Parts: sequence; C-alpha cells; structure tokens
Amino acid sequence: MLLYKYRAIDDLWLSLDIILNMRVWCSRWDSLNDPLEGRYYSRFGNGFDEKVNIRRNEWRICALSSALDNFLLWSHYASGHKGIAIELEIPEENPDLSKVQYSPFSPIFTDISESIKDHKNLFEIKTEEWSYEQEYRIICKGEFYELPNPIKKVYLGHKISSERAKILRSILPSSVEVVQMKLDSYQGKVVPET
Repeated sequence: MLLYKYRAIDDLWLSLDIILNMRVWCSRWDSLNDPLEGRYYSRFGNGFDEKVNIRRNEWRICALSSALDNFLLWSHYASGHKGIAIELEIPEENPDLSKVQYSPFSPIFTDISESIKDHKNLFEIKTEEWSYEQEYRIICKGEFYELPNPIKKVYLGHKISSERAKILRSILPSSVEVVQMKLDSYQGKVVPET
C-alpha cells in the first residue's frame, strides 16, 4: 500500500532521516495537533482511568495519508505547498498499521474488562472533521519505526522554490525519483507534472 508522509523542509534533517535511514519518527499521542486525541469515556472511576492512561502513554504514532492529490494536506502539512510528500510502501496487513475511523463519538468503555487491553484502539478513531486526511497510522511503542521498504519517490510541492528543488535533487540518492507536483486549479487538486 502506498502512503504519504507530508513534510515541511525547513527542518530538512527529519525528512532526510525518513529517506536515508528508512524510518519514521513517531510522536507521543499528546503532542499531536488534534486536542481530542486519545480521549475516551468510561464510568468506572479513577482506578480504571489510571490503568487506561498508563497503557495509552505507551503508544507512539506516525500519521500518514493515502492521498497524494489532496489540496488541504499540502496546505496544512507541507508548508503551504512549499514542502514535500514522501511516498512509503507499507504492506496493508502490517499489524502496526491502522486505518483511522472517523466518528462523532470517542471510544466508550462499557465493561471493566476493557482495562486489561492495550488501548491501541484509542488512536484508531478521530472526529469526522478530520476525514479529509484519509489517514492511516503507524501505532507502535518505539520512537522510530523501521520501514519495510526503501523510499522510491519524493514529491515536491508546487510552490517549492527552484533553489530548494535543485538542492533536494542533488542530495537525494539516485534511487529516489523526485516528482514535481502542479496545481490543477480546476479540480482543486495537486497532481504530478507529466
């Protein structure tokens, strides 16, 4: 499955780390941009909630998208179309990969036995307004997640400066195809130049 990691290139080192070291950095849940991340509802009291919170804090997340042509993703996560999208190939059956479900509701614990689970599922649900992201997540316990396949393509935002594009082309390995994106203003999408 092809997924995309959108990046600003102002901190080029993190982008190069993905490409050259074949790994992605995974954030703690409480540092993500959704203030409702990791929330849940239970009616079992502080002891139950404490167990859930301990397990919730064990997980780290790397957000990816299945969409390359989404105008908003380029705007929000790639420096207003001046950044890049790194194409990752991850097997769909990978146990660390989860497709995000969009729902108006938080996870609800209705049974006290829920406290013995690992609570990875808390990070597989987001509210509906985030559905444009078409998000998949690597949910793991390590700070870095080793990618199963080498990076083959990097897409340049349509507003990236020619100087930065030239630098990226010169420093990336020859095995990585660099693809310039362009704006299709009629459809409101960002598409590869042909």
